[in-house]
Amino acid sequence: MKKRSLIFACFLLVVGLALGLWWWYGDGRQFQWDAVDFKPNQGETSVKKYNRLGETKSPYLLQHKDNPVHWFPWGEEAFQAAREENKIIFLSIGYSTCYWCHMMEKDSFEKQEVADVLNQHFISIKVDREEHPDIDQIYMDAVVGMTGQGGWPMSVFLTPDLKPFFGGSFFWQAQFIQILNNIQQTWQKEPQKILASGAKITDFLREKTGGAAAEISIGLLKKAFAQFQQSFDKTHGGFGQAPKFPHSMNLALLLRIHHRTGNREALGMVTQSLDAMAVGEIYDKIGGGFHRYATHDDWNEPHYEKMLYDNALLAFTYLEGYQVTKNKNYAEVVKGIFRYFLGEMTDPQGGFYSAQDAGEVGKEGEYYHLNKENRAQAEPPAKDDKILTSWNGLMIAALAKGYQVLGDEKYLKAAQASARFIQNNLYKNGKLLRRFREGEAKFDGTLEDYAFLIHGLLSLYEADGNADWVHWALKLQTKQDEIFWDEENGGYFMGDPNDPALLVKKKELHDGATPSGNAVAALNLVRLHALTFEQDILRRAERLLKIIAGGGESYPAGFAQGLIAIDFYSDRSKEIAVVGRPTDPDYQAMQKYLFEEFIPNKMIAFGPPSEFGDEKILPVLRGKQLLNEKTTIYVCENNVCKLPTSDLPKARELIKDHLPYEL
Repeated sequence: MKKRSLIFACFLLVVGLALGLWWWYGDGRQFQWDAVDFKPNQGETSVKKYNRLGETKSPYLLQHKDNPVHWFPWGEEAFQAAREENKIIFLSIGYSTCYWCHMMEKDSFEKQEVADVLNQHFISIKVDREEHPDIDQIYMDAVVGMTGQGGWPMSVFLTPDLKPFFGGSFFWQAQFIQILNNIQQTWQKEPQKILASGAKITDFLREKTGGAAAEISIGLLKKAFAQFQQSFDKTHGGFGQAPKFPHSMNLALLLRIHHRTGNREALGMVTQSLDAMAVGEIYDKIGGGFHRYATHDDWNEPHYEKMLYDNALLAFTYLEGYQVTKNKNYAEVVKGIFRYFLGEMTDPQGGFYSAQDAGEVGKEGEYYHLNKENRAQAEPPAKDDKILTSWNGLMIAALAKGYQVLGDEKYLKAAQASARFIQNNLYKNGKLLRRFREGEAKFDGTLEDYAFLIHGLLSLYEADGNADWVHWALKLQTKQDEIFWDEENGGYFMGDPNDPALLVKKKELHDGATPSGNAVAALNLVRLHALTFEQDILRRAERLLKIIAGGGESYPAGFAQGLIAIDFYSDRSKEIAVVGRPTDPDYQAMQKYLFEEFIPNKMIAFGPPSEFGDEKILPVLRGKQLLNEKTTIYVCENNVCKLPTSDLPKARELIKDHLPYEL
């Protein structure tokens, strides 16, 4: 698998460079491709040409609705026009708070001379990557392979049957027009070269992405730690050089490594990073919340957009950092994140908006440089007010954790409201939809929508004890298995593998800007098993963890979320049932302990005494009785519970019991 991946990357890089040179210098005769019998027909069809983006709800697409370009949204109407007219597709992918997307719009897409070329010779499709992460990932893989790097705006050229053959990121107007003309001339004179290139790139993209399975081993965590040591910035915290991204999953994994090994260096990497980010400009000390990344090693000069997913992940990590260190500064950072999102980024019905812009082109960050008196009087940057199921799932988990650790009930209420919003608006006929805006719920949910929401619901259950969240999570898990599970090779596809518009059945195991959907799903399965004792759930979790282990063998530091799931699976004392009355001081004391201590590899269930025959009760609580009429704690491992105890100090010792290892 490693060899094939290397060949794939090298091949795409060579193809990209070759095509680039060919177009720039106007002579592609040295490239000998297999001939394809094809005669382009550039005639018009019955499809009326105009900019269709005004008919959409995406804030990003609506930003382009007045462009002179005849934009189509992603869909069959655009595909049909490309097929019937035999035109190359220009696919432009971005998101509403993307600064360089705005720049390319002003420099190219608002210009009539650019629009004239696109409208005459191409079918132009605009995609909001936040609405279609599965589409974005497929074509990003192609662009990275062809150029060695990727970013947004992403500019990809496709054959009429959606196969990529050339791409890049941002292009200035003169360069972009030259590329358009060169592609068009090649398509007119020697279309077989483009078709053959698209076919070969697609063949490589379609290779199996599941990878070989490997044994589930704690050794991967040790190897990841060594790689973190190499990439850690000992001066400023974080990993690598500028641009500096927060890498929340890496920090969360290091906290778990410290928890099980006692290694102070692992904890030091976390605290230095959390400290540095909190004082750097990447954190908005006036308004609250983190900007997406910093352009300097010291976490200053950020790109000023604020994203829901980043802040949800960082809030969760800062909360865990607070649990470990009791550093009150970390709690204050979390409160700032929540204050910003609850105050400025929450829909009246309870869902959370996706992002806030960096500012106008040429004025990026100006608003965020204002002081608190002046900022209140200024016009804030635009908000992307679409509500995404997946990102709301991450924030539900963070807020539920915030309630547990910080004790503020408004965080719990906000998490509950978001979950109810999704249930009422984005859950139809037993399936999730991805995006809601202005009354419209649209687009089938992807793997991350299911996985991230289940993650949020399980965290919410631990916070409020309402088993309805678990029962819904189980229904979602069943549907996720039905739609995305690869029965032959294991693992989950990113999107519906039966969707004909998806060129590749993509399966992602490593983390990106957000955690891997497969990795979050693996942790969900292990947690669900802890509550239900269902062996089918455990078997699926083990198969998935083996696939993640196989994928992470070469570079486990890129699989931090998957290693978090492996750490959970490989530890003990995961199932903790607390039986009693919420008004009992001992019950409250145990709840407080479980909420405030850093015990990462656990699943908590709270409830009253129950009988075995009560099917409404979660299996982990079924049949659990009080001991001596006192609050009773059952600490279980692999469905086997140790002797119940009403002695709180003894219960704490049982809960703290874990399997240590050495680095």
